[in-house]
Amino acid sequence: MKINPKELVKMIDVSLLQSVNTEADIQYLIEMTKKYKFICAFALPCYSQTLVEAFKDEDIMVGAPVGFPTGAELTEVKVFQARTLYEIGCDEFDMVMNIGWLKSRLYQKVENDILAVYRVLNGKPLKVIIEAMYLTDDEIRDACKIIMNSGAEFVKTGTGWAPKPTEIRHIEIMTKVVQGKIKLKAAGGIKDYETLSKMQELGVSRFGLSLSSGIKIVEEALLKQQ
Repeated sequence: MKINPKELVKMIDVSLLQSVNTEADIQYLIEMTKKYKFICAFALPCYSQTLVEAFKDEDIMVGAPVGFPTGAELTEVKVFQARTLYEIGCDEFDMVMNIGWLKSRLYQKVENDILAVYRVLNGKPLKVIIEAMYLTDDEIRDACKIIMNSGAEFVKTGTGWAPKPTEIRHIEIMTKVVQGKIKLKAAGGIKDYETLSKMQELGVSRFGLSLSSGIKIVEEALLKQQ
């Protein structure tokens, strides 16, 4: 199924989230996000204020990475980061779940970690990253169930920092668990229109893409429209 490019850009969060990204890189992110009208842009927290100021008169949201990329910070640190980025003016918050706690079956600690962040956002959308490529199928199911109980709006597949990409089978597992009760965001190694389309057909409504992949996929969509 072909996705209309105007609809597609409203599904894509673009990002530059590498420690080596410079101020010039962020200005390029701003320029391209405005050009293509992506729904949301992410940079590392030191650049969040820059994005907020750049998009204040645009229909573009600023995403906040919380506990990124490991998810292993103290809960208090995640809460402080989320609250600070909320006060700066960020619109959506993508937090990394504590993967080690999940794999240790410390499910209540995982849920409490998410709840603590959720409570300081005053209703702004929270997406929880599970790093599906590090998890067994059962761990993916457990992660989805925990997030569904946390108040979060999305369960998200990955940070994009893992050595393996998000796979179609990850989406299939997650879809069966959430059954439309929570939204799905796919991120991590999605580099072509075909893969994105398959995931969208399975129920994914948002995608986290590197800026270069986001541009490439939208350009592919524009060519298919001709």
